[in-house]
Amino acid sequence: MRRYLKEAPVLVGIAVLLLEINAWAGGGPQRRLFPEAHERDRQTSAVTSRLVGRMAPNLQATEWIGAPVDLRDYRGKVVILDFFGAWSSVSRQHIGSLRKLCERYGHQVVMVGVTNLDGQTIDTIQEFVRKNKAPDLVAIDQDSLTHRAYQVQEIPHTFIIDREGVIQFASVAAGEPQLAAEIDRALAP
Repeated sequence: MRRYLKEAPVLVGIAVLLLEINAWAGGGPQRRLFPEAHERDRQTSAVTSRLVGRMAPNLQATEWIGAPVDLRDYRGKVVILDFFGAWSSVSRQHIGSLRKLCERYGHQVVMVGVTNLDGQTIDTIQEFVRKNKAPDLVAIDQDSLTHRAYQVQEIPHTFIIDREGVIQFASVAAGEPQLAAEIDRALAP
């Protein structure tokens, strides 16, 4: 028992030292409790930075709601490319914000939605599009080829593509003010 009493101050000292190192490194209670969320945010940022400034990959969907889309046909307009899930309440809210932005910018902006069949049926997706006034043009990416090309791992994931077909912005669940600022930037000469 005496041996443990002698080691107790050392163990307390080590614990305090570890807490100090964690605090110094920017770790707080949330970061310690949910490290995977912080790591996921860092990975998403890294993916985003690799795609911004590059030509937007074309959509590789086998099913469409509306006409099939070739992004090259929309040169001269800004394209909002939104990856969503019909099962997601966040996607419903996000698409509402995107629809408002499209109405604000009129014919200068085109919104294209992309989803896959992960836990969804085509009927579910069509119902979602109808009820939520989702994009008129929706790619159903059955094999997730477009998801992989854009490195999408979370939804809603939105890309702003400028008039020349270059990705200017990418974000998971960006807010309406930030998206409006990015669209303004993409529309600027």
